[in-house]
Amino acid sequence: MDILVNNETSQLKDVLIGNSYNFKSPINFRDLYDPTSLMNYLKGKYPIKYRLQNQLLKLKKTLIKHDITVHELDIVDTNQIFSRDLGFVIDDIFFLSSIIPDRELELKGLNSVLKKINKIVKLPKSAHIEGGDVVVDKEYVFIGYYGKNDYKNQITARTNKKAIKIIKDKLVNKEIFPIELIKSSLSPTLNALHLDCCFQPVSKNKAVICKEAFANKIELNFLISYFGDQNIFEITLKEMSRLYCNFFSINENTVVTDKRFTRLIRWFKEIGMNVEKVDFSEISKLGGLFRCCTLPLRREKNKK
Repeated sequence: MDILVNNETSQLKDVLIGNSYNFKSPINFRDLYDPTSLMNYLKGKYPIKYRLQNQLLKLKKTLIKHDITVHELDIVDTNQIFSRDLGFVIDDIFFLSSIIPDRELELKGLNSVLKKINKIVKLPKSAHIEGGDVVVDKEYVFIGYYGKNDYKNQITARTNKKAIKIIKDKLVNKEIFPIELIKSSLSPTLNALHLDCCFQPVSKNKAVICKEAFANKIELNFLISYFGDQNIFEITLKEMSRLYCNFFSINENTVVTDKRFTRLIRWFKEIGMNVEKVDFSEISKLGGLFRCCTLPLRREKNKK
């Protein structure tokens, strides 16, 4: 299988999506590892399996409608909604994530796809990274991370500096730009679980950003200068927690987002985007949306 990803917005050709075949509710709140899932569990609003299945099916049909080849994870006896975190493609290399121990079984869902790929980099267990923290934009690779001393005790810290160094050593032709994120184990509005929860490029030269989610203002200011303030759609911490930023680009002109996000949809239309509006209200209760549920394997090569 040919794989290629060097940006977030070129025409999508092949994508790997998750499934909910073996989705299970947790036995108690200690089995949860993000504040959004925890909040919904404690409120008695944890997702229902058949609703997850219906919403994932709608996403699959939307992608197929746009002539995209949709691959699915091998079925494993665990929750498999979010394929994005299991790995990521940069250029023609598949990087196999080193994810939190609670989710390691999910990696077996990649077996069939990995057998078809030639270039694979497997990160060691001590180099933590999840695909939601990796955003590619031509020569730049932006990587969200958490660098505070309480890293080991922060359940929402998913990417560390060791993983960033390994990726930098592997991709000598890329500019690797780390971005430190705010984290909270208890509050969804104070937690950027992954970089794609608070920053994502869209269209040809624009981006959606939650400025308050960046722990380092120098890193934030670089992004603002990189895209240009006039090309940035700013969202609030509340909107970040609702996952406004976790849309998914089919190409430079077409984006998939939740039908509830009227302010974001209005801006997409103002900049000339075609918007596929899908109800992902049930999946959002798990702390992820469209980018979390999709792992691009091949996009058209970016024209520089």
